[in-house]
Amino acid sequence: MIILKNQTINRMKQLPLSELSQEELLKKVKTAKVAISALGGLLIVLVASTVYLTYLQGFSVFTVLPVAFLPLFIINVSNLKKIQAEIASRNT
Repeated sequence: MIILKNQTINRMKQLPLSELSQEELLKKVKTAKVAISALGGLLIVLVASTVYLTYLQGFSVFTVLPVAFLPLFIINVSNLKKIQAEIASRNT
């Protein structure tokens, strides 16, 4: 918990999507798309460099890095779909 100028900010507390406004949901969609694009691009570069390094040097710790970061990508895509579903349910 952080206190700034008589305002308490609890960083661990997240509101459910149903309690966010339409503007906040759209902002989350935009942020999620940027994060997914960046993470996806980095994963592609990481996979390519891992294949190259594995070919040159054999198996190493760096070989498993793309697999370690893949769940982050999947979670972000899943969260984006949930946000888009909430926006769609409000528009109908």
